[in-house]
Amino acid sequence: MQYFKNRIKKKWAYLIYRQKVKPQAYEKLKAQSVVENHIRASDAIANLFTYHGEDGIIQKIIHLLPKVSPIFVDVGSGNCITSNCATLAVHNKWKGLFIDNNDLLLSIGVGFYKRLKLSENLQFAKAFVTPESVNGLLNQQGFYGPVGLLSIDIDGNDFWVWKAINIIQPSIVVIEAKVEFGLKNLVVPEGTTNHHQYNKKYNGASVVALKTLGASKGYTLIAANPLGYNLFFIRKDLVTYLLPEIRVEETLQHPETIKSFYPESFFKNHTFVSP
Repeated sequence: MQYFKNRIKKKWAYLIYRQKVKPQAYEKLKAQSVVENHIRASDAIANLFTYHGEDGIIQKIIHLLPKVSPIFVDVGSGNCITSNCATLAVHNKWKGLFIDNNDLLLSIGVGFYKRLKLSENLQFAKAFVTPESVNGLLNQQGFYGPVGLLSIDIDGNDFWVWKAINIIQPSIVVIEAKVEFGLKNLVVPEGTTNHHQYNKKYNGASVVALKTLGASKGYTLIAANPLGYNLFFIRKDLVTYLLPEIRVEETLQHPETIKSFYPESFFKNHTFVSP
């Protein structure tokens, strides 16, 4: 069923998302997110192309960090439209790179951005990203040095890919956590198939583990989406009283997130490593 839905999107993507590309849609997003009474970036939840408030949080951060490089890298971009980076491409006119291992999904994005006449700003790469390959891939695509935002969402080796990346220096990192691990400091070992052929529950890294990795790479956790699974980091030298560090516990407060925590038996039956 999903395959046929994606075939439809490939043909009709512009019509499906045409309301979201209008300037007034972006102005509404800014009105919801870039407001002074949000104490934390996590409070600036609003959606245009995203589903759980990521667009608003990103707009809030770049509003407060106006000098970041207008370049993004999206690892695990899916169709490149329902993406953490779509608003940056469509409305902020950032240059960027979309990476995914699914030809059909990438082709949806290629057609969509071609229709918007934004193709000159964007690159699309089909690749199965691994920690061993990611730096070479970015270099091959011409992405190195400072970038504004790095998004990683591959539902598996996210921790290990971020740990390996050293060819780009993002100001902002958005990465998916395994909130089901709760407050444990755990990472699933790197898997050659990204764990998808084994057990969809057994992959990823906890919020604690990703915060630890971020600190080791010079980043501070400053926001999360309401369900806590998308974490937002900025370089430590960019942290201000307007974008303060948040505690791990603040990312795991939603009732649905708490309900999703795995039982102790799960952790006893699987192997983990500490970051």
